[in-house]
Formats: sequence, C-alpha cells, structure tokens
Amino acid sequence: LDRLNANLDALQVKRAQLAGGGSRRDRARILASLDANGCRDSAVPSRRAPVLEANRENGKGNLLDRLLGDARSQPDALDEPSDSDKQRGIRAMINRPDGMDLPRLGGEFRTMCVRTCDGYFFPMSNAASLGDFERDQKNCDSSCPGTEMQVFYTRGIGDDSASMTSSITGRPYSELPTAYLYKQPETSRPSACGCNASRNFEIIAGNPPSPEQSEADVETTPSVPVPAARPDPGADPETLANVEGRLDREAIKRLAVKPSPTTLLPPEQRKVRAVGPAFLPDPAAATGLQAPALKAVQ
Repeated sequence: LDRLNANLDALQVKRAQLAGGGSRRDRARILASLDANGCRDSAVPSRRAPVLEANRENGKGNLLDRLLGDARSQPDALDEPSDSDKQRGIRAMINRPDGMDLPRLGGEFRTMCVRTCDGYFFPMSNAASLGDFERDQKNCDSSCPGTEMQVFYTRGIGDDSASMTSSITGRPYSELPTAYLYKQPETSRPSACGCNASRNFEIIAGNPPSPEQSEADVETTPSVPVPAARPDPGADPETLANVEGRLDREAIKRLAVKPSPTTLLPPEQRKVRAVGPAFLPDPAAATGLQAPALKAVQ
C-alpha cells in the first residue's frame, strides 16, 4: 500500500507539471463559470462530480477515483462523436465518390465476371476484398479477350443476381442494358461477343476439308478414348518382351505346325518346263524296293 501511495504521489506531481501549475480549485472554478454561461453544450453535470472533486482535494476516496477522476464519472464521453451529422455526411460522401456503396475490407464479397455485350456472367472469387477487385478484373479480361468485362460483387452466395453491383459504375446488374440478354437466343449479338480466344495463326497451304469429310470425321472419331493396357509391374523383362512382340501360346502353336507335303502339279499347269528324263517313276507306278524272295531248290 505504501508503494501504491508513493506511485500516486509521483503521478499527481507529474500531472501538475503537465497542467501548467494550475490548482484543482482554479479548474473547478473555471468549469463552474463555463456551466453558468452555457458554454459546455448545456450538459447536465453529474451529481457525483462535486463529491469526487472534494474527495480528491481532501485526499479521500478510493484509488481508482483519485487516478481516473472525471473520466470515470463520464463513461460515455469517448463514445460521443466530435463532428456534427452534417460534417459526418460530407466526410462519407468524400470517401464514397459518386455515391457509390463501396465494400469494406475483410474478404466478405463474392465477385462475378459480367460480359457487357450480352449480360453473361460467371463466378470469379467467393471471398474477395476491395483490394482484390483489380486482380479479378484482370482475370475476367483474360478469360474473355477482346470483349468488355466488368467485375460485379455481392455480399453473399444466396443473393439475387439482379442486385449485383458493378465495381466500376456502382450500378446494379438490373440496370445494365444487356442484362440477361444471353438467355434470349433469338436476339442478335455482336460477332466478337464471346469468350473464345482469337486465333493467332493462319492456314497458308492445303485445301480446306469438305463438309462431308468433316462430318464423317466427327462420326468416326470415338468420343471416349480406348484405355491402353498397363504392363504388369511384377513381370520379368523376358515376359514383357514376349507380350510386346505378341509372342504367346497360340503363336507358338502356329509356328510348331509342320507344313504339309506339296503335290506336283500336272505338266500342263506347270509354269516351268521340265528338261531331261524322269529319274523316279510316278508314285502310282513305283515298284517295291524289297529284294525278291529266294526260289526254293528242287
């Protein structure tokens, strides 16, 4: 307690030095004169203020009352704005040019890319802040090159698309002249109104394919690619080589079959002329090559 009292005395001495040497009685007298002349916004003085002032003069009261003083007796003094309503309105208009309802920082906005030529839109960011709008604008421009794009934002995912606000003009999507025009296929649109990237090449040789050939290619081309078989990771290299060379059991059987003996064609059907005598008789007229049986002796 003695140490707290010593600290309190040191704080009071420092406060008196910063106050310019004026006493508390002079301060109370000046405040009373201001209240009497209506120079304090006709504020009703607190009933506890004289008691607290007297306790501070006599060294009584608790420690908080002696340290805080009037700040504790007026808890709402810091919450009152120093500017009038008119000044606050002017400051708000300066911070929001053209009356635009600019979003606050914090990443609580959902941005959409809107194609101004037909009103088509698609999502870009689900949690964007004011500083992310420039980044989203560049992404929208790159998604649809050659077409005017604008970033619109909403405060929630479930909000109506008609209430989206443009980050450039500050107007809602419903006021866009081409709002929901993409839902009307019978309405004509500019040729450049789309998100297809422009071709940066030109065909300089060859004839263009005919319409019939193009349709045939489209019909014959399978829509789903056929999956390729993967090699067995546990197979040895020799087995993998056999599979790659299509050497299986059936191929081995076909190679092991002996060719059947060929029969000579008739002379009139032969393409090669036979020269010289026939060394061997025809199979039908051939005689047996066995030795003749011995004759019995009589």
